[in-house]
Amino acid sequence: MEKEDFWRKAWFFGLGVANFTKAKIEALVEEMIKRGEINQQEKSQTVEEILGRMQSAQAALFAKVKEAVAQVVQELKLARLADLQALEKRVAALEKELAEREIEGRQGVVVD
Repeated sequence: MEKEDFWRKAWFFGLGVANFTKAKIEALVEEMIKRGEINQQEKSQTVEEILGRMQSAQAALFAKVKEAVAQVVQELKLARLADLQALEKRVAALEKELAEREIEGRQGVVVD
């Protein structure tokens, strides 16, 4: 599947899932009862089953999106937050060392 096609489908799926509330699922199940597809005793189980499937689908979509984003970040060689934080620590340590050497140099101490 092409990346563009995947993102388009993911977008529309997300919109559809977000639009399906528990109330809408219950209304759908009520329609199923009216059509004779399920009986009244199966209502709560059916609602829970549909909600469970929806949550599983959302989790699967999130995992795919997360994987795709990670791949894009890797392909573009973008820095991650952890990379930037590590560099900030290194720069801070070097700045501190440089400042200490400058102070020692002004005091007439020979620095290696």
